[in-house]
Amino acid sequence: MRIAISGHTGFIGSELKKFFLEKGYEVTGIGRNDFNLGPGHLAGMIEGHDFLINLAGAPIIKRWTRKYSRLLWTSRIDTTAKLKEALAQCHKRPKAFFSSSAVGIYSPGGVHTEKNNRIDNDFLGLLCQNWENEAAKARVFCPTYIIRTGIILGESGGALPQMALPFKLFAGGKIGDGKQMISWMHIQDYANALHLLMQTLPEQEIFNFTAPHPVSNAELSSVLAKTLHRPNYLPVPPFALKLLFGEGSVALLSGQNVLPENLLKAGYEFQFPEISGTLKDLLQSAE
Repeated sequence: MRIAISGHTGFIGSELKKFFLEKGYEVTGIGRNDFNLGPGHLAGMIEGHDFLINLAGAPIIKRWTRKYSRLLWTSRIDTTAKLKEALAQCHKRPKAFFSSSAVGIYSPGGVHTEKNNRIDNDFLGLLCQNWENEAAKARVFCPTYIIRTGIILGESGGALPQMALPFKLFAGGKIGDGKQMISWMHIQDYANALHLLMQTLPEQEIFNFTAPHPVSNAELSSVLAKTLHRPNYLPVPPFALKLLFGEGSVALLSGQNVLPENLLKAGYEFQFPEISGTLKDLLQSAE
């Protein structure tokens, strides 16, 4: 099996590449320079591959200056548009195109599934909507799936090492009032769930990649402290995050309660459905 991955050097991309290589698959990484060379070049890279996975996008947790906000947009929408144009030029197209989105498309209030939800119209919500709309244009060329990703937890990168560091330094605590919901997923479940979709190509076209049991930030902080055998008494005040990240602090101060209804319908069985088992697996194995 041949798989092309854009954003292959990021945390999720690196883990997926390792996962597929261990299964004996051939993996082609699509990088920033490849996008700069245009759709024709990308088409040559994608031609003959069984699957195309799009993970490209600048990190969300940054200070959202006007310049960086533009980068958040172009690194997602423009790159997805180029992949769509590349698919149009391919003679032997992939069996399916999997394009990332994020649970930031949903509003902070309520419980969201793929079918029953409330879409948000703030910056993150609009970013995700346009990202998905661009990917959906590829459906005229091959089956296209939207992967709405929560916070993916792994020991080698992503959010977990950053979240764990203050606790390891005896300075950990909840963020703000801790009521914001965290929809998360173990990186191993991410890889296994994506592999299942590649094998089955289900009728549903949108999938929430989150564990079945979201937690509040306060609960996450409590379990994190317990797992690391550290105190949990220094909450991070909202004003400090606003000083550090500006408008980008919304990504830390708000959250979404998201359930993986379509993944469960597709028959996926989570290896790590609970946050306690996930943190124990990732943090204690890293010690």
